[in-house]
Amino acid sequence: MNINNIINDYGSYIYNYALKLSCHPAVAEDLSQETFINAWKNIDSLKDSNAIKPWLRKICFNLFLMNVRKNTKNPENLYDEIENLEQDGLLYVSSIPNPEDEIIVDEYISDMQNGCFLAMVRKLTLNQRIAFSLVDMFGLSLDDVSNILNISKVAVKGLLYRAHMNLDSFFSDHCNILDINNPCSCKAWIDFAKTRDSLKKDANNNKHKLIERLDYKKCNYVFNKSTRAKVNYLYKNMPLKKPQKEWYKNVIDIINDMYI
Repeated sequence: MNINNIINDYGSYIYNYALKLSCHPAVAEDLSQETFINAWKNIDSLKDSNAIKPWLRKICFNLFLMNVRKNTKNPENLYDEIENLEQDGLLYVSSIPNPEDEIIVDEYISDMQNGCFLAMVRKLTLNQRIAFSLVDMFGLSLDDVSNILNISKVAVKGLLYRAHMNLDSFFSDHCNILDINNPCSCKAWIDFAKTRDSLKKDANNNKHKLIERLDYKKCNYVFNKSTRAKVNYLYKNMPLKKPQKEWYKNVIDIINDMYI
């Protein structure tokens, strides 16, 4: 196997996998870079070249978990209690976006919108985030994620149900894209960024409490089919991203210097 071919063939795939897990472009670049460095270091352990995708995903996932645990002060707060997951899994309803669910977003605010939506996934518990990111955004199957997390398929559905309810509850009350009467507008944030110096004082005088973790139960959110359809559409239609061109060359150069 040639490392140049591996990175060129799977670089974008693993970067998007890392991006969905981390929900942060810079972290995704680092994770995917480390994935290929570790993969080449252990390339002899790959017995079947046809299994390279799941093999690379496994390496990336393990690196992601190590990174999260290393940078989290209270890792025990990242997880869901397992006892009631399967019960919540019975409430999970899978859905495929329909054309009528489409939400038209101006191109100039799409990056802001996607960044916000990714940021809120980071406010889920770790297992909710993994299940939601890999099933709803990356397109893995329930069986795949069940194997990754080593829990039952119904428990994965429970994680997805909770993730959906948490995200829906937040965006239904905040996002101007879902409801024009909601207070948070991508356009307003862009305008603010352009004039942030003059508005800095006002912003400091109007501080908002940072959201540590989404919890739909605390706000007594009730499932709304229309909101679920809109949020589902926006997440499942996020565009695929590619690392910068320099990223490919940089990873290849590092591996060549270290191992070749």
